[in-house]
Amino acid sequence: TGFKGAHCVLYRNLGNGRFEDVSKKAGIQVFEEQGAMGPQPAGKSLGVYVCDVDDDGFPDIFVANDTTRNFFFHNRGNGTFEEIGKLAGVAWAEGKARGAMGIDGGECRCALVKQPGRRRFGIALANFADEPITLLGLDDPKQLLFTEVAMAEGIGGPSRVPLKFGIFFFDYDLDGRQDLLTCNGHLEPDINKVQASQTYEQPALLFWNTGSKPTFVRVTEKEAGPDLFKHMVGRGCAFADIDGDGYLDVVLVANGGKARLLRNNGGTGNNWIRLNLEGDGECSNRSAIGARVTVEAGGMIQRQQVQSARGYLSQSELTLTFGLGKATQVDRVVVEWPGKRGFKQEFSKLVINKVHHLKQGEEKTVRK
Repeated sequence: TGFKGAHCVLYRNLGNGRFEDVSKKAGIQVFEEQGAMGPQPAGKSLGVYVCDVDDDGFPDIFVANDTTRNFFFHNRGNGTFEEIGKLAGVAWAEGKARGAMGIDGGECRCALVKQPGRRRFGIALANFADEPITLLGLDDPKQLLFTEVAMAEGIGGPSRVPLKFGIFFFDYDLDGRQDLLTCNGHLEPDINKVQASQTYEQPALLFWNTGSKPTFVRVTEKEAGPDLFKHMVGRGCAFADIDGDGYLDVVLVANGGKARLLRNNGGTGNNWIRLNLEGDGECSNRSAIGARVTVEAGGMIQRQQVQSARGYLSQSELTLTFGLGKATQVDRVVVEWPGKRGFKQEFSKLVINKVHHLKQGEEKTVRK
C-alpha cells in the first residue's frame, strides 16, 4: 500500500516494427487529488483484461489495481477511452478498494441459456488475503452496469482466506461451462507467526461451474486429485492442452520455486471442439487476438474471445476450447474477426473432438 501510483501505458502499433506511446491522448492516464501534492497518478495496476464488453466492435480495457479503485476504460471508437469505473460499478467492491492482483473475464454465469438480449458475463479479480474474489456480473451490455455477485454465485466465502494472484476461467471438465481457478501464496514468509489463518505457501483454488444456483462450487482433492492443491507460493497461472486429449492442462508458477505442470486426466467422457484462429494480417492481426467466437451445440450457446494476457503476469494458449458435454455434433460456429466491425464467418458441420484451424476469409482446415 505504501508505493506510489503510476500511469497505465498504451502503445499503438505503427505496423513497421515500431510503437508509439499514446497513453495521454488516448485518455488512459488517471489522476487523483492528493491534498497539497495536487493531482497524482491513481493506478497501482497489477492486471489487465481486454474485451468488447458492450458489443460495439471496439475493445474496452479493465485494470485491476492494488489498494485503489479499479479502472474501466470504455472505448469511444475514435482512438480514445473514457474511464467510467465508478459509474459502471467496477471501481470498488462493497464500497471499498481491495488488493486486486489478477483479473479475467468470460461468459461464466450460466451463459448457455438462450435469453435474447441478456448475457451472463462476469469479470473476476483475485484479491489479497482475507478478501474474497470479486466477481462483477453484467446482464445487459447496453447498460454497462456491473454488480458484485461473488457471494450469490458461490465463490465469495470459500475464496476469502488465501492471498490470490493468478486467476482464469476455463472449462476443466468439458461440460460446456466456464470454471474458475486461482493460484495463491502470501508475500510474507513468516505470516503464520502473526496470523494463524495464513501461511506463506498456499493451495490453489478450483471452482466447478454447476450451471445452476449457486453457480460455483469448490472442487476438493478427492474430485480433482491432490497434486493441484499442493501448497506453494503461487503467483502466475495459465492453461493449455499439452497432450492433445482436449482437456485443458494447467501451469502454476511459484515465487522463488519451480513451476508446476499439471496434466488434466479428464475421464468425464465429455466431447469437445478446439478452434485455432488465424487472421489475414491485413484487416485483423494474424493471431486473431480479439476475435469472438460463438458455438451452438446441444441446445446451448457458448461465447469465448481470443485473448493474450489474462490473470496475473500470464498468458494461456490462444486456441479456444469449447466443452460440449454429451452433445455429439456442433450445430453452428460463428467467428467475428477483430479489426472490422461486423465481419463474421459462419462454419457448420465441424467434427467434434478435433482441432480446427480457421483462417479468415478462407475455407476451414482440420488438424486430426
